[in-house]
Amino acid sequence: MTTLLTAGLTVGLVTGTAPAARASACSQSYLPLPDPNCQPGAYNPDVTQSTIGSTICTCGWTATVRPPTSYTNPLKVKQIGEYGYSDTSTSDYEEDHLVPLELGGARRRPRICGPNPATGPRPPPARTAWRPS
Repeated sequence: MTTLLTAGLTVGLVTGTAPAARASACSQSYLPLPDPNCQPGAYNPDVTQSTIGSTICTCGWTATVRPPTSYTNPLKVKQIGEYGYSDTSTSDYEEDHLVPLELGGARRRPRICGPNPATGPRPPPARTAWRPS
């Protein structure tokens, strides 16, 4: 199960300023869910009732729509800063879709993903969440 939370280059990447130095634009008060103003989620328009047989019900389909790390890593840096997380190490977060790709979530829109700490008190941390095999 993809954990709830959710582009381009960030101020931190462009200017060299650490993301934590920026003011928080997204609230942590919704955790473990993302701030709905920052990551409202979105659906993939290619997934409809008439296409589920060739999209989400096809083994391996999510691998064909999952965004590459070249897209998600800069987004992760930006959002870590927006949420004001004190831990700014990108390896400590996974970029999770609010609407999982497996359920027809949109693939490449900055407001659909959010940084989910890989460990810590927010249940469930990204690397301990149940995921189907």
